[in-house]
Amino acid sequence: MGTIVILGAGWVGLPLAHKLLKHTLPKAKDGLKVILVSPNSHFYWNVAAVRGVIPGAIPDEQLFLPIEPGFVKYPNESFEFILGKAETVDPEKNTIGVARNDGTQQIVSYDQLVVATGSQMRGNLPFKSIGTYEDTLAAFHKLQRQVSAAKSIIIAGAGSTGVETAGELAASYGKKKDFTLVIKGEHTLQASHASHSVSRTVEKDLEKLGVKLIRNAQVDEVRSSKDKEGDEVEEVEKTQIILSNGSTLVCDLYLPLFGCQVNTSFLPTRMLNSAGDVVLDPKTMRIEGTSNIWGIGDVGNLEAKQITATDAQIIHLAQALDSVLFGEDRKIREFKPTTKTMIFITMGKKHAIGQIGSWRLWGWTVSYVKGRFLFVETAREYVGGKRLRHASM
Repeated sequence: MGTIVILGAGWVGLPLAHKLLKHTLPKAKDGLKVILVSPNSHFYWNVAAVRGVIPGAIPDEQLFLPIEPGFVKYPNESFEFILGKAETVDPEKNTIGVARNDGTQQIVSYDQLVVATGSQMRGNLPFKSIGTYEDTLAAFHKLQRQVSAAKSIIIAGAGSTGVETAGELAASYGKKKDFTLVIKGEHTLQASHASHSVSRTVEKDLEKLGVKLIRNAQVDEVRSSKDKEGDEVEEVEKTQIILSNGSTLVCDLYLPLFGCQVNTSFLPTRMLNSAGDVVLDPKTMRIEGTSNIWGIGDVGNLEAKQITATDAQIIHLAQALDSVLFGEDRKIREFKPTTKTMIFITMGKKHAIGQIGSWRLWGWTVSYVKGRFLFVETAREYVGGKRLRHASM
């Protein structure tokens, strides 16, 4: 029996486990076991977090969906879900050291290992998972309370998360609160390679919604008020933001939404580049220098860290693992990373814009497809292994 261990049960690890159990397991005469390792008992539909941070906008049960029920349809001996976090990987012994959520340690052996541990926001904000389900949910509820109490909110970072968060908050609260977006360059979405036309449309829509834009500036220093013990005050605290242009801003809530940090610190440093990404063979998605360790999703160095890239990666890696398990390595197809710009931006339910390649999409199309529900209506089927985002399982 071959054993595939998948570290991470997020946007790529979870559906990859389903795909292997659904399509590869029935063909494995000697059996197959898939072990999924994650500190999270629930899948976080964080693509909707930009609206979910508004209290009452999206129920918790639509944002956080239990993982285990989706796997009851597979044989017990073929699947194991370990609630825990990888701490070490020994490529020579093919073992992983796991710190379980219950406080115990476990050594897990593998034939094939998939690293799908994703990334987190640099400010550790709960727009991505920050630990266990309970940790993330508690942090998310705290952020909702802070958003509700704040009269002024500054968002630093004009990528998709920063832009959409600013738009959602402004669309919901209007003139009841002051919103400021700090943009590193001259325009929004520069890291996403958005066209000038798309960036300008986003900026005009944000300004229509009442968001103040500060261009060509970065946050150099943050000074937050503290209580007597030195802990952060949970609700409203005045925060000073010192910008690279010399100006100082004051707000009730500061949201640093620029950049992300990949969760790869448990891997041997020889597998990583200077940014912490795993260095992948561009043809196979194997980690360079290994024969049975693979990387997928945000941890990799081949594609932009965007959810739009996940379907193709999942399909490729499932086929590659299928070939390896049956001794048909030569049948592994070459992975072809996409270089096409794909942007779908919504700012509330009425303002949206998109871009595929050099084509600009009509705002009403993006608003209808994404802006109404932020795809939460598809979450249960995705988590349950019935579909990928835009492809069949």
